[in-house]
Amino acid sequence: MAKRQGRQREVPEVRPGGFHPPIFRRRAALYVDGFNLYHAVAALDRNYLKWLDLHALGRVIAPRSEAVRRVVWCSAYRPQVRHKLKRHEAYHHALANRGVVCRMGHFVVAPDGCNACGHAWSVSHEKQGDVNLALSLLDDAHANRFDVAYLVTTDGDHAATARWLKQAFPRKRLVVVAPPGRRQNRALLEWADAQAAIEVEHLEASLLPELVRGRNGLVQRPPVYDPPHVPRKRAHLTLVASSGTHTVT
Repeated sequence: MAKRQGRQREVPEVRPGGFHPPIFRRRAALYVDGFNLYHAVAALDRNYLKWLDLHALGRVIAPRSEAVRRVVWCSAYRPQVRHKLKRHEAYHHALANRGVVCRMGHFVVAPDGCNACGHAWSVSHEKQGDVNLALSLLDDAHANRFDVAYLVTTDGDHAATARWLKQAFPRKRLVVVAPPGRRQNRALLEWADAQAAIEVEHLEASLLPELVRGRNGLVQRPPVYDPPHVPRKRAHLTLVASSGTHTVT
């Protein structure tokens, strides 16, 4: 199949306050590269933003003409640091309580070293994360679980996934979403219908509560993620297409 050109389709106007009966709303799905988003949030040096409700973030991203029907989060446990592992497990269970589909990979430790001086050390490598994300998105496309896919990452490795989706399902819309402070990846944009960027205010509007009840029981927010006492208000993203920009409301 011929290579898709980098030109992006026009984003239809979304009118503030418009009425969208549920039966006519397009189905949206959010696919989150867990470590790509995590490292971007960690760089903000605001720990409380890590306790993020991905379903709420999906509702911030999607316009009112779309209903967020599915959220998939791909991550992996890194067992070397116990206290971080416990926080990771708590977040995993909290997301699952919220109905997020969690695809977990793992880390492997491999020896490394300097041939010149002989110094040796070990390095950790994440496994399965990119594959889990790709398979989740493409399996959902085959099962016709969404009309619009929001891909949260700036990792160019996912350009292959984006290409496959648009070639196999050209009528399904793809929006690539950059985590805060990250630049969009050109290889991803080549296959995207639109792009968006998450800002701090979007994270502020999408935090999990202190206690999250669900199938994993009652999950309590780790104290390190306790937020400051600041007012929060709903915020929205600006989508960028070939015709210009508009604010999703």
